[in-house]
Amino acid sequence: QHLGESQALIDIARLCSTNVVIPEGIHCCGFAGDKGFTTPELNAHSLRTLKDAVQQCSEGISTSRTCEIGLTQHGGIDYHGLV
Repeated sequence: QHLGESQALIDIARLCSTNVVIPEGIHCCGFAGDKGFTTPELNAHSLRTLKDAVQQCSEGISTSRTCEIGLTQHGGIDYHGLV
């Protein structure tokens, strides 16, 4: 998001799916590089509303492997890389 590439990634996702959900209020997973391994509370707090937001989804996408770990754990669906 800081690089201003969000819309391009959303456009790519929409080419792959007829239903793209972008959870409101979640702008960062809170994994903070590798800090999610040692301070999982950061990730848990950042993603506390994710499971409800993606309950109708069967899979999720991300652009960061460590984000995918936290998103999968807290979203209740499998997240994988967009590329």
